[in-house]
Amino acid sequence: MSYMHPGVTVSPFSRDRNVAGIIGLLFALTSPLALADESLFLCKADEQLIFGCDIGEKTVSLCASKELTRESGYVQYRFGQPDNIEFVYPSEKTPPAGKFFLGLAAFSGGGASIVRFDNSGYEYMLFDSMIRTNFTPGEPNYPKFQAGVVTRHRGKITSTRLCDDNEASVRGPAFDVFEREDFDYDVLP
Repeated sequence: MSYMHPGVTVSPFSRDRNVAGIIGLLFALTSPLALADESLFLCKADEQLIFGCDIGEKTVSLCASKELTRESGYVQYRFGQPDNIEFVYPSEKTPPAGKFFLGLAAFSGGGASIVRFDNSGYEYMLFDSMIRTNFTPGEPNYPKFQAGVVTRHRGKITSTRLCDDNEASVRGPAFDVFEREDFDYDVLP
């Protein structure tokens, strides 16, 4: 079957290809713009962001090399401001194996992720969570989103800092590369 236009016969297959081509072109043109607007927080242009958010005047970032496996590339936690990074772990750019761990939990209507690392007896846990807040049938869910950093020393939580923006989340490379561990429910505020 063909579609008839005055003086032109168009196959439905070529029309579909044209539509797909136009859609592909739109994505190609808009994706770099969308990515250009995305903040890398304290990561550099040649790195990928695994987690990042602002906490008051400070910024938290988990940055990685573009090419990353458990045994190659690097992951670094950075805390501070772009012109004054106060803390970096590990200090050298090394692969994540044995240093960064991922815990996951699924909840009814949500879930949570925790990236953990240890430094000098302190555990640092970057987390994101979405928790359903309403179970009444027919009513909206109103999920609660949270993200932030929790520190713990000798089993006791020493600080909980929540991200200013609820859109912060643990990103894909953590799920692909970090060693898995049991989820620590005590971390979530």
